[in-house]
Amino acid sequence: MKKALVSVSFALLVIIPYAEAQRNVKAHVLHASFYAPGKGPYVETYVTVIGGSVVMTRNAAKKYQGAVEISMAFSQKGEIKSAKKYTLISQEVEDTSGVIPNFIDQQRTSLPNGDYDLEISIQDKNNITNKPVKGSMAITVDFPENKVSVSDIELLESYTKVYNQGPLTKSGYDLVPYPYQYYPETVNKLGFYAEIYNTKQVLGIDERFVAEYYVESFESKARISSMNSFSRQTTGSVNVVLAEFLIQDLPTGNYNMVMEIKDKTGAAVAVKKAFFQRKNPKIQMSLEDISAMATASTFVTKMNNVDSLAEFVRSLRPISSQMQIHYAETQLNNKDLGMMQKYFLNFWMTRNAENPEQAWFEYHKQVRAVQKEFGTKTLRGYDTDRGRVYLQYGPPDARTQVDNEPSAYPYEIWQYYKLKGQTNRKFVFCNPDLVTNNFRLIHSDALGEVNDPRWNMKVHNRDTQSQNFEEFNAPNHFGGNALDNFNNPR
Repeated sequence: MKKALVSVSFALLVIIPYAEAQRNVKAHVLHASFYAPGKGPYVETYVTVIGGSVVMTRNAAKKYQGAVEISMAFSQKGEIKSAKKYTLISQEVEDTSGVIPNFIDQQRTSLPNGDYDLEISIQDKNNITNKPVKGSMAITVDFPENKVSVSDIELLESYTKVYNQGPLTKSGYDLVPYPYQYYPETVNKLGFYAEIYNTKQVLGIDERFVAEYYVESFESKARISSMNSFSRQTTGSVNVVLAEFLIQDLPTGNYNMVMEIKDKTGAAVAVKKAFFQRKNPKIQMSLEDISAMATASTFVTKMNNVDSLAEFVRSLRPISSQMQIHYAETQLNNKDLGMMQKYFLNFWMTRNAENPEQAWFEYHKQVRAVQKEFGTKTLRGYDTDRGRVYLQYGPPDARTQVDNEPSAYPYEIWQYYKLKGQTNRKFVFCNPDLVTNNFRLIHSDALGEVNDPRWNMKVHNRDTQSQNFEEFNAPNHFGGNALDNFNNPR
């Protein structure tokens, strides 16, 4: 494998916090795990520093230039396995009155299979009066030797065929990563790149296989019919897929870019997903498709009470896309029983076409359980944060409940070992009113969820109040265990 810029996973994204008034550094930090045959796994880190967030000073050539010092460390259970510190220099500009270009960096770190914590710190070298901004993320490296596996999917801003290798060259192309998980309506292409390993060892020499790639709904896992294609390939040491989809007709919502590897019998042998969000307000759900749904002889015909059906529709919010929520609200306001039945049937048909009634029955059991445990006098269980997370992701693998820690509000920490293609994801809920059963979600490291590095301060805001947004952790308190509970859930 060439020693060049390699794929960056958009399944994990950290936006380093900054205060515009203090002109702190703003940066996007991404990572990817890859495998080099004969050498082993490695992790790429990719840092995009926003040019306008750093102080530019004149250099010896009397041009303006920025510089940041980056420190990063990979650790396991508190033990540092690899660390480095280096300076990243921006390109030169004639003056600072115009747009300051972003500047980018990539680093490669060899790491064995396992789970790691990556901590990163970025300091503006021309603005040392401000503290460095910091971030952290969980990383899993997992490339088994006896199975077909797929690298993280790199979402691309562009790619160009080249004949001379440069810092962005990969497999004969210069790949420019798309450094976000968010696609606004002004972006109408989704390019991507991935590598496939061990096909020759597992499937056989010169065997044919298929790399199928598609976009699916993050919530329902339903495929987007217009964004589904494949590449027929022959087994090798490393196979690659480089392609793109047009997304101008993709509605607003949460999605997964999926790469699925199938052997010659059609059996899936490996899969990889990358989360992304799309905002496209010009595209709405198809009224015609839902209006054409035939409800006769289906389970929804038994739902002939408008109020009861409306409650059922509302309970779908935790597992609905934003587009579905908006459409459902319209139907609830109109109180059209026939259209509500068609919407409800369509919703469950996309999840289980063979038995939509059973899919609803199983979900409704969870809704009742959530109401019993998390409902309040003013909120249905599915409208609470804990209820929403439970219905969307299922019951947590570990749940730490703390009601009487000194100086802290009652809080809970939930941990999921596996979560929609992610590993070791946690949720922190807090109840600052001390009276109701309404615990609010204040922090999570899961994709698409609220992420607040100052969550520990909020938990302890009962006694420790601070307006310093550079301060992430509350002072040590007698009996204070919030950080330990987060890092080591029971």
